[in-house]
Amino acid sequence: MEEIIKLFIEKQYRLDMGKGSLSKRFTRILGRKVTEEEIKEGKKEARGRIKYGLDYYSRRKKLPKILIFDIETSPSISYTFGRFNYNIAYDQVEQEPMILTWAAKWLYSTEVMSDKVTAEEVLNADDYRIVKSLWDLIDEADIVVAHFGDRFDLPMLNTRSILNGLPPYNTVRSVDTKKVASGVFKFPSNKLDALAKYFGIPGKIDTEFQLWIDCIKGKEEALEKMRVYNVQDVNVLEEVYLKLRPYIKSHPNVAVYLNTDERGCSACGSTELTETDKYQYTNTGKFKLYRCKCGALSRGRRTDVDKTRGKTLLTSVPR
Repeated sequence: MEEIIKLFIEKQYRLDMGKGSLSKRFTRILGRKVTEEEIKEGKKEARGRIKYGLDYYSRRKKLPKILIFDIETSPSISYTFGRFNYNIAYDQVEQEPMILTWAAKWLYSTEVMSDKVTAEEVLNADDYRIVKSLWDLIDEADIVVAHFGDRFDLPMLNTRSILNGLPPYNTVRSVDTKKVASGVFKFPSNKLDALAKYFGIPGKIDTEFQLWIDCIKGKEEALEKMRVYNVQDVNVLEEVYLKLRPYIKSHPNVAVYLNTDERGCSACGSTELTETDKYQYTNTGKFKLYRCKCGALSRGRRTDVDKTRGKTLLTSVPR
């Protein structure tokens, strides 16, 4: 497979050629039978290496399973006597929100998974099937990434899970890109589409509220359009996450998951680190800093303050 991948990377125009012609061409070049299935796998791998670099692909089986995901939900259906600043009582609500669609992808994968309710399911307010399919993915993940995920996507999934009789999924670490954007930066807007535009990334698909109305009416065309909209959101989210990742000081330590004795970047897991001449200082120690090729800084765990000096150090009195 490596020789096939190399042929694609050396001449990248081959990535746009058909499997049949490539199978014949690579068979001649390599002097052995190259199947169309090998061409398919080679293309997928080559595109990933071109986009994300070799280091990830040589180590991917050791990395944690990081799931990028997003959900779309229905609006509440209720009866009100007013339109502005109106408190809606419990008995005025005819139907609570349900999950209409979800989309997800494993970090760096070229495949986006998705699911949607059927017309019959939405008319019966039954989202069990797609809640369970997303629940299964979250349960498999080590880390999940969502925009506004800590305040919306994960709590909503938890709500629909308990109402559908599902137990808690496996413990996962979460990264909320909206929380990162608002806490670390000062962008004019922290919406996913706005962040994508700031970074020069293709943005979300334009929609109007009518799409949600058509979905809760059970229109199949609208549900499919919502699913496609959701898939694009996940593609955008992955690119925004990778852009923000070096700045996320609270990012789960990816290096913990690696089965290696080498130093690994706490943000991405790469071992391509450069030792800097700088330190992170605490009240009682100083720790060597390492710069990863992804841009993130990681620090050593052992202080460079010697034991003798450590015994004489004083620190402030806690409040």
